[in-house]
Amino acid sequence: MIKISGFYYDGKSSDQIQVIVEFYESGEVLIEGDNLTLKTSLDHLKIAPRLANTRRNIYLSGGAKLETDDNISVDNICTYFDKNIINTFIYKLEKNWSYALIALISTILFVWGSIEYGVPVAAKWAAKGVPVKYELNIGEQGLEALDEWLFAPSTISQNDQERLQKYFKSLTITSKQEYPYQLVLRSSQKMGANALALPGGFIILTDALFDLAENDEQIFSVLAHEMGHIEFQHGLRSIFQNSITALFMAGVLGDITSVTSLSVALPTILVETRYSREFELEADKYAVQILQERSRDVKEYIRILKLLEQQSSSDDEFDYLSSHPAMGKRIDIIQDLEKLY
Repeated sequence: MIKISGFYYDGKSSDQIQVIVEFYESGEVLIEGDNLTLKTSLDHLKIAPRLANTRRNIYLSGGAKLETDDNISVDNICTYFDKNIINTFIYKLEKNWSYALIALISTILFVWGSIEYGVPVAAKWAAKGVPVKYELNIGEQGLEALDEWLFAPSTISQNDQERLQKYFKSLTITSKQEYPYQLVLRSSQKMGANALALPGGFIILTDALFDLAENDEQIFSVLAHEMGHIEFQHGLRSIFQNSITALFMAGVLGDITSVTSLSVALPTILVETRYSREFELEADKYAVQILQERSRDVKEYIRILKLLEQQSSSDDEFDYLSSHPAMGKRIDIIQDLEKLY
């Protein structure tokens, strides 16, 4: 028999009764106090997990409960009757700092590995399952939001716009996807010289980038790069990665606000997304292949990247490098790709 002292609450009032609780080998439980005698069995009790040395709760049927400071005796009861074994085991682990440290490190590695490797794989798989019409809808909504927030109508002359659209049409015929590609020309003081690919086939080219380019070959190469982002669904995959990461962290931290705020910040995400090195390499490789298939000079692509790098120190809120990082390394890789193909 194991005996513990504690307090009894009937669940109907705030009255507290000091009691002695006896646990018998048969599983029977006797609760005795002033004007109180209760008989029950261990099967009808729910013992709360231990939390350090705080007062322990034992719940009875009908809403009544017991409170006791005798955690050791309660642990012995759990061990003897094979009750709450998992919680008791977890508490023992928590008491051991070495185990707690191992658990903390394991949790950090799990979270990091899931975000670094698991999330991109899940995002790529999810993006492949999205029909083109839905991806187009995402791009349309993103463009509409950006037009209200970031862009103004283009001031490029009509003749230049028609020439650019002709160049763009000749580029998109190489697509192996079903995207209804559209070249969107916009001006933006905040964005400066920039190009941006939205899901569904939208490629935005700013007036400042048109003015920065020394010739149409350089613009063609930038459009080919942005087309690579669409062909490989980099924008959509980035959105999924942000969404999956937010959901994952909400599950880990219990913070659902990170999920709800994500949808509100979607236009900003589309503009500020820093593509991974893998995404940039895929888009650069795609651009180099297109340029060489069309007998275009890859050096013009390198030249426009250098021009963009030179102007990236301007005061534009969204410079080209903000979404296309590590320009120097990219140029080295592009030069290697030029020799390879």
